[in-house]
Amino acid sequence: MTGTTFRAIICFAAAGVALVGAQEPEEPLATFFAPLEVPLVSVEVYVSDQAGKPVPGLTLADFEILEDGKPMSISHFYAAPGVAEAAPEGQAQPDEDVGGAPDQDLYLVIYFDDTNLGRGRRQSAIEHLRGFLSSELPPDLMVMLVRYDGRLSIFQEFTDDTDEVVRALASLQQNASNTRKLDEDRMLREMENAATAAALSGGGDPLAAAAGSGGGADPFFETRGSSLLQEIDSYAEQTVQRTRTSLANQQNLIRSLSGLSGRKAMLVVTDGVEVRPGELLYRAWGQTFESVPSLSIDARAAFTRAFRNNLQPDFDELARFANGHRVSFYNLSAMGQGRARGFSAESRLMDEQGLFVEQAMNEDVTMAYTAGLTGGRTLVNSPALSEQLEKVSVELASYYSLAFEPAHVGDGKYHRLEVRVKGEGVKVRHREGYMDLPQSERMTDRTLAAAVHGIADNPLGIGLSNGEVTPRDDGTYLVPVIITVPIGQLVLIPSEEEHQGRISILLTVRDQRGDLSAPQRREYPVPVRNADLAAALGQNAGFTLRLAVRPGRQRIA
Repeated sequence: MTGTTFRAIICFAAAGVALVGAQEPEEPLATFFAPLEVPLVSVEVYVSDQAGKPVPGLTLADFEILEDGKPMSISHFYAAPGVAEAAPEGQAQPDEDVGGAPDQDLYLVIYFDDTNLGRGRRQSAIEHLRGFLSSELPPDLMVMLVRYDGRLSIFQEFTDDTDEVVRALASLQQNASNTRKLDEDRMLREMENAATAAALSGGGDPLAAAAGSGGGADPFFETRGSSLLQEIDSYAEQTVQRTRTSLANQQNLIRSLSGLSGRKAMLVVTDGVEVRPGELLYRAWGQTFESVPSLSIDARAAFTRAFRNNLQPDFDELARFANGHRVSFYNLSAMGQGRARGFSAESRLMDEQGLFVEQAMNEDVTMAYTAGLTGGRTLVNSPALSEQLEKVSVELASYYSLAFEPAHVGDGKYHRLEVRVKGEGVKVRHREGYMDLPQSERMTDRTLAAAVHGIADNPLGIGLSNGEVTPRDDGTYLVPVIITVPIGQLVLIPSEEEHQGRISILLTVRDQRGDLSAPQRREYPVPVRNADLAAALGQNAGFTLRLAVRPGRQRIA
């Protein structure tokens, strides 16, 4: 494009609103403050019987919620249609003074992790998801389709048109997938090939060939072993960085979801993520080269070498982060299906199949743990996936929502949650905690939600437009962003000669590639002379921000 196109999204909020009336100069000036809004903590609770079916007909009296071990008063209660409609006739209903839990819209992100996903299971998942999206889904559902292949790409923004998502899946299907297992497979094959070559030169005994005759190691075997260890070190380090980058991208996406009111869920399609990158390779290398004298020390240390790259704390942090932003994980895993690569079962130097199974179990346990902490579940990418997705659909419409007002506001701490339900033999699932975010972080999240998803409200009647766009010598464009704020919506603090207001503006820009600028915060004073106060309350305060942006479609939040 030779020019640039802008879409402006307004995302402003205030902790409270106070209207200040006109006062005579000789009268003492009073200070007006609005009460601070205490955000509700909402918890979705899934209650099932021993057969895994939702338990209907529960009421407020059946639930108890604890924060950090302390019972909390439930201020809002809601039973979703899947459990409320089946309540027995005459069943007691919640107290009339307890409102329905707010914000029950559901935002579902289908997230393809193509850095850890093989072609076959990727194709299988797409076929099953088509059926899922064509079935009867929970009401008030919005779906978004995302792909991560080292870069986060939104293939379909949130929509309630599932046919549109199915068409986006077809577009996604045409994109080649990436997988780190290709590098892993290559190095495993090289280890086996080196061992096979050594075995042939040693009369069929690979251990004797590796050690060499007369106590000297085969030079080729020794050199290849040393070279492979360096490759594994490099692979492990790169995988750690790639995984942390992937988790950071997930956190950024989760943070943008936090700015949306309602329930959020991420269905992550993956084959699993290495918790200890390189562990399989280190252990296979140790088994292959343990008989080489010059490599024996490294071979014995190969098992512990992998633990230098333990990413379990990173996954724990991701779960806590998701809980802090009311997002549940539904992880779609291979769960050991077809994990073995088909290497030679006759190899005397490596127990490949056993190592594959153990690594698969480690990956699956981590995924199940992450999903469990956030109140979600792990699904198996197998022929029975359609049935599992159907159960998820039923579950998302068969829950109870509880909400309470915490005694703290924005303390920045993580608080544990526990929900207890009356009755024998019931299973209870919910997110295990939440982060009490400061107001500044909540505002940042809402701004990111507006920039990424184009969804925001504007209760204060803020005006946002752009002035004349002018090109600059460096190829960017200068865009004046004009903001108007009704003065009557501000908290104004009186002083001797004037009333003082203050505007805080948080702004970010999303370009056509999906990249976001770092959120910028600007603060402006709004002084109003006491003599002009009455007239000013019906007027707007105006501000102009000048932004330098690249060519192309831009979304300003």
